[in-house]
Amino acid sequence: MRPSAFLLLALALAGCQHAPITGRSQLIFVDESEVASMSASEFSKMKKLPNDKRLAKIKEVGLKIVAAARRDDRAGVLPPTSKWEFAVIDDKTPNAFAMPGGKIGFNSGMFQYAPTDDDIAVILGHEVSHVICRHGSERVSQSMSVAMAAAIADEATKNASTKTRSSWMAAVGVGAQYGILLPFSRSHESEADHLGLLFMARAGYNPDAAPAFWDRFSKIGGAKPPEFLSTHPADATRVKQLQSWLPEARAQMPHQP
Repeated sequence: MRPSAFLLLALALAGCQHAPITGRSQLIFVDESEVASMSASEFSKMKKLPNDKRLAKIKEVGLKIVAAARRDDRAGVLPPTSKWEFAVIDDKTPNAFAMPGGKIGFNSGMFQYAPTDDDIAVILGHEVSHVICRHGSERVSQSMSVAMAAAIADEATKNASTKTRSSWMAAVGVGAQYGILLPFSRSHESEADHLGLLFMARAGYNPDAAPAFWDRFSKIGGAKPPEFLSTHPADATRVKQLQSWLPEARAQMPHQP
């Protein structure tokens, strides 16, 4: 099968997949278990703080978020509760992550920005949403598609001049970066914000903490690139979107007797 035919077949097969809740069409043609295996390998190399007293809180909030998200896990992406592994990572960078296969890490440097359970729920809701939406597999699939497109362009211009070939390859690279990879990265972040807001509310945490958290967090660091050059939505866009989703999230909160 020619590369172009393979790409078209892969796109056709991937077109039937959709993200939970939002229903967004997704390009995924890698097995989730492969991505989970790669993630587990990376997770094992990280320096962890197993005796950190804050680990219990991360696990408590994280499992509540996972339980809340499971209702929408029609693809069976989320591992069983007993399979999830949590760690405080010995890293002062303010960051946290959730990996396919049930690995959640919370950097020691993030705690100063997340003093409450609601703040932790904001962060972990966002990260677990990346997992249930299979954003990792989607990014790998997109990268494979870009590589395939580059191979097709290279084959199509093999008899052209060096200058023409260079122009074509540059066009493919720029088009992929600004027309596919960056826009999809921003859409993934917005999708994780949206679903994370719903999951944290469903788990009993206050969704109103989310816009406030991201507004505070946005003030970390210096100048940031324009939105179209960034992997994330602009800070103002992010906060505005979260505020617009608050009524939907509040409706997910458990009813008090």
